[in-house]
Amino acid sequence: RHEKQEIAKMEEELLEAINSTGIGAMGLGGKITVLDVHIEVAHRHPASLPVAIAVQCWANRRKSIRIDKEGKIWNID
Repeated sequence: RHEKQEIAKMEEELLEAINSTGIGAMGLGGKITVLDVHIEVAHRHPASLPVAIAVQCWANRRKSIRIDKEGKIWNID
């Protein structure tokens, strides 16, 4: 877990919340949807908010998108 207590607590809460969805491995249902949650903290410019999600085999399944403030989504590849 993260060294900062409040972030470690958030990691635990997210892990429990995601696994409570019942989505399961590969979306087929089950108790375990994610194995773990890790939050990294860094200073950033207010105009940027990087987020990463690793799904299954990250090396083989990768996609980049851009979401604007109105919610419009663009594929970037």
